[in-house]
Amino acid sequence: MNERTRLFLYLAYKIGLHVFALVGFVLVGGFFAVRWHWTDAQGSIDVNNNRFQESLTDKNANAGEKVLGVETQDNSESSTSLDELNFQIKKLSEKKELKSKNYCLIDVIGQYSPQTSAKIIEIYNQTDSDALISKMILAARIRIEEKNGGSSVFANCDYENAQTNDAEINKKYAEAQGKTLFPWMDNEEWETIRQAIMKDKDLIEKAAATAGIEPRLLVSCAIVEQVRLFNSSRELFKQFFQPLKILGNANKISLGIMGVKENTAIQIENNLKDQSSPYYLGPELEKVLDYTDGSDGDKRYARLTEDSHYYSYLYGALYLKQFETQWKKADYDIKYRPEIAGTLFNVGFPQSKPNPNPKVGGSKINIYGSEYTFGSLAYEFYYSGELVDAFPYNITKK
Repeated sequence: MNERTRLFLYLAYKIGLHVFALVGFVLVGGFFAVRWHWTDAQGSIDVNNNRFQESLTDKNANAGEKVLGVETQDNSESSTSLDELNFQIKKLSEKKELKSKNYCLIDVIGQYSPQTSAKIIEIYNQTDSDALISKMILAARIRIEEKNGGSSVFANCDYENAQTNDAEINKKYAEAQGKTLFPWMDNEEWETIRQAIMKDKDLIEKAAATAGIEPRLLVSCAIVEQVRLFNSSRELFKQFFQPLKILGNANKISLGIMGVKENTAIQIENNLKDQSSPYYLGPELEKVLDYTDGSDGDKRYARLTEDSHYYSYLYGALYLKQFETQWKKADYDIKYRPEIAGTLFNVGFPQSKPNPNPKVGGSKINIYGSEYTFGSLAYEFYYSGELVDAFPYNITKK
C-alpha cells in the first residue's frame, strides 16, 4: 500500500469517526432535550392578545342570555314592579342596539368576504346570540385589519349609533359564495382536513363525552395541529395525505393526530390517579386509560399513533379537561375560551399557571403569509362557523 493510499484511508477514517461522533452527540442531546423538557413549547404571546381579553368585557357578552358559559340574571317571572319593568325595557333596548351594531359590522365584513358574512348571519339567525356573534365578528375583523395595516374600517359601526336594516342585510348575503377571510380555509389542505375530521366525527364525540369537554373545542386543537403539520410538510401532504383524504401523524416526539408527546401522555395518565393533583378529574375517570393487559405503558406509543385515532383524541380531550379543571379549582373558568385552552394545549403543563389575565400565544404558525399563534388559530377556527353542523356551539337559548 503506497503512501497516498494510506493517507487517503487515514483521512477517511478520521472523517468517518468525527461524523459518527457528531451524530451520536445530536442523538444524545435530543434524548436529554426531551427528557428534561427542553423541547417543550415555550411559545410567544399573540399580537392580538389584548383584543381577545377585551372581548370578555364587551357588553355584547351580556345581552340577557345564557350562552357560552356566560350566565345572566333570569327575569322571566312576571312582576308588577316599575323598577323591574324599566329593567326589562332597558335590556330590550340594549339588545336592539347591539344587534344593529353587529349587523353594521357584518355588512362591513361582507365588503371583503360575502361568504364570511353569510356564515355569521346564518348562525345569528339560528342562535340569536349577541355574545357568540361578537366573537365571530372579532375573528373576522382581525383578519381584515391585518390586511389594512391595522387601520380600522369599522369605525362608523364602533363609534356611532348604527342604524341598520337587518332584513336587507340578511337578504343581501343570503346566497353569498366565494372565499372566506381565513387563509387556512379555501385550499386543498383544508378540504382534506375537513373530510378526514368528518370521518372521525363519532370518535371525536366519544372521546369528548368521556372526558367531559365540548367536541368543538377538541376539534379546534386537532385542526391547529393538522394545519401546522400540513403547512410545514406540503410536499408530503400532496403525495400522501391529500390523495388518501386522511389526517397526518406528527413525528416521534409529538405523536398522533393530536400531537401529544409521550412524556405528556404519561403525565395525563398519572394525573388521573393522583387525587392530590390540581388536574385530578375524579374517581369516575381514574381507570379510563388503564392498560387492561398489564403492559404498564408498553403500548402507549401504539395507542397514540393507531390508525383508528380514538386514543389520540382521548388523550387530547383529557389533556384539555385537566387544564380546565386546574383553572376551575383556582377559581378561573376557561371552559369557553378556546384561545386559552389552545395555548395551554400547545405549551404544556409546566406553563399552565392559573391567573386572572391569561395570555394567548404558543408556537408560531405561518399560513400563506398570515402569522398565527397556536391559541389564536384555535380561536379563529372555533369562531369561524366552519363545521358547525357537525360540531355545534354549546348554547342554551332562553
